[in-house]
Amino acid sequence: MNSNSEMNNGGLFANLKYDLPAGVAVFLITIPLSLGIALASGAPLFSGLIAGIISGLVVAPLSGSSLGISGATAGLAMIVWTAIDKLGFNGFLLSLVIAGVFQIIMGLSKAGVIAYYFPSSVVNGMLSGMGLILFLKQIPHAIGYDRDYEGDTSFIQADNYSSFTELAHMLEFSSPTAIMIALTSLAILFLWEQPFMKKHRFFQLFQGALIAILAAVLINEGLQSFYPELALSGNHLVMIPVLNNAGDLLSQLHFPDFSLLNNPAVYLAALAIAVVASLKTLLSVEAVDKMDPYKRVTPTNRELIVQGIGNACSGLIGGLPMAQVVVRSSIGIQSGARTKATGIICGVLLLFAVIFIPTMINKIPLASLASVLLVVGYKLIRPKVFTTMYKAGMYHFIPFCVTILGMIFTDLLIGLVIGLIFALFSILLENYKSAFYFNESHIGNKTILRLSEHISFLNKANIQQTLEQLPDYSEVVIDATRSKYIDYDVFEIIENFKIEAQRKHIKLTIENLRGFGVLQPVENARAPTYDTQQSLTPAKVLALLKEGNERFVNNLKSNRNLLEQINDTRKGQFPIAIILSCMDSRTSVELIFDQGLGDVFSARVAGNVINDDILGSMEYACKLAGSKLIVVLGHSHCGAVKGACANVELDHLSGLLHKIKPAVDAVQAEESVGISAGNDEIVQKVADKNVQLTVEQIKSKSPLLDAMLQSGEIGIVGGMYDIETGKVKFYADV
Repeated sequence: MNSNSEMNNGGLFANLKYDLPAGVAVFLITIPLSLGIALASGAPLFSGLIAGIISGLVVAPLSGSSLGISGATAGLAMIVWTAIDKLGFNGFLLSLVIAGVFQIIMGLSKAGVIAYYFPSSVVNGMLSGMGLILFLKQIPHAIGYDRDYEGDTSFIQADNYSSFTELAHMLEFSSPTAIMIALTSLAILFLWEQPFMKKHRFFQLFQGALIAILAAVLINEGLQSFYPELALSGNHLVMIPVLNNAGDLLSQLHFPDFSLLNNPAVYLAALAIAVVASLKTLLSVEAVDKMDPYKRVTPTNRELIVQGIGNACSGLIGGLPMAQVVVRSSIGIQSGARTKATGIICGVLLLFAVIFIPTMINKIPLASLASVLLVVGYKLIRPKVFTTMYKAGMYHFIPFCVTILGMIFTDLLIGLVIGLIFALFSILLENYKSAFYFNESHIGNKTILRLSEHISFLNKANIQQTLEQLPDYSEVVIDATRSKYIDYDVFEIIENFKIEAQRKHIKLTIENLRGFGVLQPVENARAPTYDTQQSLTPAKVLALLKEGNERFVNNLKSNRNLLEQINDTRKGQFPIAIILSCMDSRTSVELIFDQGLGDVFSARVAGNVINDDILGSMEYACKLAGSKLIVVLGHSHCGAVKGACANVELDHLSGLLHKIKPAVDAVQAEESVGISAGNDEIVQKVADKNVQLTVEQIKSKSPLLDAMLQSGEIGIVGGMYDIETGKVKFYADV
């Protein structure tokens, strides 16, 4: 599929051939997880299944999440246990209904935006940590030790062993049959992943998880018939409550005790459930969207509202709290799920299984389900992610690792909180190190601090330290052009530094520091209009060019929107000057003088010499287009000047270099020395003289321009650009 529209074309079940087997896989895993979490919560076993059914029949159709699967979650088990202990099961159900209302209010209040503030390091850590926990927790089930409930994510387990000590303790209670079934299931799952298997239609229609579980059931049933002493039974199998009639079904339903509405403890429990369930859902949304092959984005506010509706419904008929969960969602994704139909199918199958085939479901060995979850856990760990996060830098890698370790050695929620704390600390540290400016050692002892868009108090210490370390007699540029917010503390530091700079003889340039707090954006520099051009004098134009060159030397530039300038100049141009410069690639006059589109005419030729075409261009620029200043701009280390000094002869270049010869002869007469292209000092004097003579030639060869000069309409000035410093030196004012 190339797009969401193609994927959903034809209705919700257009991708049934993908979503049906994925829904079956999720359904098979959901049963033991729901039962285990209900057991850990001190609630009736059926309440976990109710949450799964509501998730499929209510939450999935309304959700905006394409691949998220909701259901009972171990992260809420202790909260539920405490609420049941204080309020009774019916009082807890009232808390759950109210918690659903709280979640709906949170969604309507746009609280879902919190999801976008979870750092990717924590989300990736959660996925890998969940995979490792799943792997550790399923090994005992795979060898037949089923004392710990399915779905447990805590380091210290309900059987008083930890995730690690359990691995040694379990060996005393291992079952050869469970091990055989687990290995057989793993072999089938591995085989199903091979490319040659996926080419056949049969293997595309039936997921490996379903075949592995069916094989496990057949093996155990065969043992029941021929070697009953070896067969798995009791707590080694799935154990759904068996309903014999409608009365049994109704007896499993419980309802809220609305007489407790005036009990404050009900609302405290509801708030705890709402906050934790919402946090788990939002984290899961981020994680599931990351795993989605089609990179669809879940609307988080809608998800909170839908989860609230689901929890309210679950509370009304005796279910557990639900949230979107990573494990079941990842099973669906790994099984090929394309749309939320997977969740709906899971809910329908749960309802069908509970009512019509509970005895068949109760034949499934937990060892086989453990094999499926071991594979899911490995895929969640994603070893390549460790390399990716390491390459992203320590500020990402450390929170990633801490999140994983925190989840393994505590539980899912506490581990996430620890990871978020470390991520926040890393963000603060990274911000302290480098976020507030780009530091460029430009030339010599010049330091340029370019402030970023948002300068908060978090930057205060680093800015203060940087300014304190600046040496005496240095040059410092502080550019606040991009800043949209500057904290008062930072503004005060910069203001105080103005005094400190004077004491330390620091040449300080501050650009566009417009105060503190939320700042108005710097106005864009606009192309000249007829009125602004005509209001300028030659002296003012020269001053503008000097200011532009000063910005260039300080690595600053006017705030320009080039598309805006294109629009400004599409009907006409009113440049303020014409600049004759060398064709040297290092002498772009728009950059040197910080000019934009429509600001200046630029005439370029090797050696910045004049001819009739150049003079005609100048006459057009000044007389017809209104420019106020002619600038002849030479530059240091000019190749054309060196060529003239070396008497280079080369086809058409010879004629051009002959135009520089008068400057060579003049310097030779003034200095009374031989001219050599290898003498940099002499070459520079020739370049200076060449500019000065060109200025005089303009006056003598163009009566039109000379008359305008005499009347004060225009000015003509020579200048020299130093390619080593970027500075332009003008020979005279106008």
